[in-house]
Amino acid sequence: MEWLIIIGLCVVVALMFTRLQALEARMQRIERFDYSDLPELIDEPQKLDGPTTVVPEEPRGTIARTAPIAAPISDELPPQAEPEAEAVPEPELFHSEEPRSNIDFRLPKLDFEDIFGRKLPIWAGGIALAVGGIFLVRYSIEAGLLGPQVRVALSFVFGFLLLAGAEAAYRFEERINDPRVRQALAGAGIATLYAAFYLAGAQYGLIGPGVAFGGLALVTAGALALSFRFGLPTAVLGLVGGFATPMLVASEDANLPVLAFYLALLTAGLALTARRLGYRWLGASALAGGFGWGILMLFGQSTEPSDHLAIGLYLLALGAAVPLILGRAIELPFMRMVAGAIATLQLAALVALAEFSMLTWGLYMLLAAALAILSWGEDRLRAANAMALGLGVVLLFIWPDAPPEEFARITQALAVIGLGFPLSLVWSNRATPLELAQLSLGAVGLGWANHARFAIPFVDAFQPWLATTLILLAAAAALGAGRLWMKDSTLSRLIALPVAAAAILTYGAVHALLPEWSEVIGAAAIALAIAELLRRRRDVPLAGVAWGAAVLALFTLIGTGLTGRELSYAIGDAYGERDLGQAIIRWSAAALPFAALAYLEWRRIPMRIAEVALVLTAYVALSQFVPAELLAWTCALAAAAALWFLPQRTGLWTTPLSLAFLWTLIPMGEWATHALGAVGGVPMLVGDVPSPEDTLLYVLPFAAACAFAVWRVADRMWLRRALIMLAAFSAAVVVHSLWKQVFAIDSDDAFTQVGMAERTLWQALLIGSGIALLRWQAGWRRIGVGLLIAGLGHFAWFTLMLHNPLWSEQAVGAWPIFNWLAPAYLVAGVGTWWLSRQGDGAMQARFRQLGDAVIMALILLWALSELRHAFAGSLLTSMPMSQTEDLLRSLTGIVLAMAFLMWGSRRDQRRWRIGSLVLMVLAVFKVFLLDTAGLDGYLRAASFIALGFSLIGIGWFYSKQLSGRSADPAET
Repeated sequence: MEWLIIIGLCVVVALMFTRLQALEARMQRIERFDYSDLPELIDEPQKLDGPTTVVPEEPRGTIARTAPIAAPISDELPPQAEPEAEAVPEPELFHSEEPRSNIDFRLPKLDFEDIFGRKLPIWAGGIALAVGGIFLVRYSIEAGLLGPQVRVALSFVFGFLLLAGAEAAYRFEERINDPRVRQALAGAGIATLYAAFYLAGAQYGLIGPGVAFGGLALVTAGALALSFRFGLPTAVLGLVGGFATPMLVASEDANLPVLAFYLALLTAGLALTARRLGYRWLGASALAGGFGWGILMLFGQSTEPSDHLAIGLYLLALGAAVPLILGRAIELPFMRMVAGAIATLQLAALVALAEFSMLTWGLYMLLAAALAILSWGEDRLRAANAMALGLGVVLLFIWPDAPPEEFARITQALAVIGLGFPLSLVWSNRATPLELAQLSLGAVGLGWANHARFAIPFVDAFQPWLATTLILLAAAAALGAGRLWMKDSTLSRLIALPVAAAAILTYGAVHALLPEWSEVIGAAAIALAIAELLRRRRDVPLAGVAWGAAVLALFTLIGTGLTGRELSYAIGDAYGERDLGQAIIRWSAAALPFAALAYLEWRRIPMRIAEVALVLTAYVALSQFVPAELLAWTCALAAAAALWFLPQRTGLWTTPLSLAFLWTLIPMGEWATHALGAVGGVPMLVGDVPSPEDTLLYVLPFAAACAFAVWRVADRMWLRRALIMLAAFSAAVVVHSLWKQVFAIDSDDAFTQVGMAERTLWQALLIGSGIALLRWQAGWRRIGVGLLIAGLGHFAWFTLMLHNPLWSEQAVGAWPIFNWLAPAYLVAGVGTWWLSRQGDGAMQARFRQLGDAVIMALILLWALSELRHAFAGSLLTSMPMSQTEDLLRSLTGIVLAMAFLMWGSRRDQRRWRIGSLVLMVLAVFKVFLLDTAGLDGYLRAASFIALGFSLIGIGWFYSKQLSGRSADPAET
């Protein structure tokens, strides 16, 4: 440690001499300059030769060439009339023959021999004297050669001898001719006297604390006086030696109060010296050394109250007094703020290390008060003042088992000091965002600390004292917000910060006063108060605070133990007992802030969110007394009412509509599941669809609300299309579920007997409804087409493909012709005809061609099914097909082909004639390839003869029908 200090001293001395050499060279050049030539230089600039470049000002540390004449010339030179006038050349200060443009701008050269041979040994000798005296005293202590009194006396004698030698060198300067000699001797003498007084007071106790304090004060005063007499190096040696002395002569029995007084006086003295000599770095070094010793003293783990008091006063001096001594002119940027912050941090550590004794707390409050007072006139200290409040709050949080009375006193002191200062700045219109944050966050921090200390967790307790504390803290934040509200300034845009702080603290007071079930009422009242502020001043941050308060009220409601039972009524699965009046009041209170926000919000997305939250909370409130069976209808009616009165408030009607949809999830999900099975071929029985009660109570309200919404939102096409799809699907579920109740098919046997009838009538219902809309409601054309497509699709998949009586067990009826085959195919044919007439232009012609082809196929299938019915009866699959029936099928094809030809000829429709020809060709090929394949002998010959005559007759008939007919213009 000793050698580190010695090396550091050497480095400091070398740097000091570098700066001193530059200063001396500059002063010598100024003295050699002849000022008698200045008038000529000013009056006759044109006689001067050489370049006239204006040379910029030299940076600090270089040889300035214009600085010596700048001051006397500035008041005498007349203003230049022309900007282009020739600049006055700089006078020659360096006695150089070279022109100015060739002058080399360089730092002063360092002469190694001059520094290390002539100058540095003197300073090293002074340091050696100081360190040697300290080591001599230490050696005498360790060896036991001299008694304490003799050691101290010799230290004083040696110190005074060194000072006397310095004075002698000063008085006989003409003989010594080197100021460094006296500076070195003076510095060594100061360090020795510091050590002497420290030994006498702290080490041996030869003098009392008062005498030691006075002696240290005298040495400090002497150091100041000698630094003024001998210059800066003396102060530097005093700085290093003074801070190093306690470490070099350290003892286990050291007196901490005396050490603290000693270090405080040393730091203050060095600060005064730095201010007097005008050196910033010296003041900063003094503070750094002082705080370094502060850390060492803190970790000394002393338990004596006197030691705590000494350390606290010492840190108070470093944090508040010493920065004031430095003054603004000499301090480094942010030095006061940094000093106050470090002192606050170390003093906070002292409070914690001293186990939060009231003595250390008092010292901390004293420092906080000093920083608050000083911050009124010094803006740089405001950050340190805010830090004092913040660390105080942290200390409150970590204070274990704090006595209530002491905790309350400390809270009050911190509130008065830490909140009173920023509040006064706000009211005097001198506050910055830092003070506003200190007021707001500090109040919240103090309130939070008190809540953590005094609130009883998980107990619904009445705590008026805690509530009073929180209300007072909220009042401080509210006063700041009120001032910003009344005084419009740039800081008013941050009004949301104190408003939020006041709201949070008030909410804490509500928590301490009201029963658990009613806390949401207080929270809602706070949110409504902030909403009123938002109504008077539209501000985005203030809107954010209002939103936070509304969400907090909702979370307060949800966080209680009653919420689960109340929500169970909203989902129709109620359990447990609940107080009806309390439930309605609680959820209504939670809905009010969102109602205010839905009314006040001017931004689209937040407005929608507020509307959604309002409807949800109001729905839970209604569910407390509305029966579960009527909640779906309640939501549907609410959506319809909102659509009728406020159709542009999308959130107000989409949310209840969504709630109504949620009520349909179970019945519609059940229906959709079995519908998918039916598509796969599994019959859909009556027990697979929602019951009439579920259909009418849950699905029908949603379908009706969607249909009403389609009418009210006609101007928003994308939304209207989505609603049409929802309305169509839910309406189909309603109608189909109720339709399934008509036939009540509850088994596979019943499905075999009446399945064909049920499907046929269902398809007739769909297709008939579609035709009715197309016929009488032109505006509902798309819905009519959709119904037609749905009916035809149902017929194509279920009647024609899955459950066709030709290959599936489906009873069609005992009577020929008058059975379910004719209505089924007739309905499909009529639907196809109407659908094929819905196109426009060329598209309509193509639709008609396709529609007629489908109709011809349906007629053929119906005829074949009726032929099969004539042989098999009601169940077409009850017996295999005979050869006679197979021949009749071919004949049926031929007869139908002739009928199609006659119809096409009569209607002059070429597509029917082409269909006839295709059917005829198929029938002929069937006869040749299939029907005659099993015949032999005369039967085979007779069949071919009959087929020949038939083909001739058909050809003649075709020729006769087609003669004189023109092609259908629409089909060519």
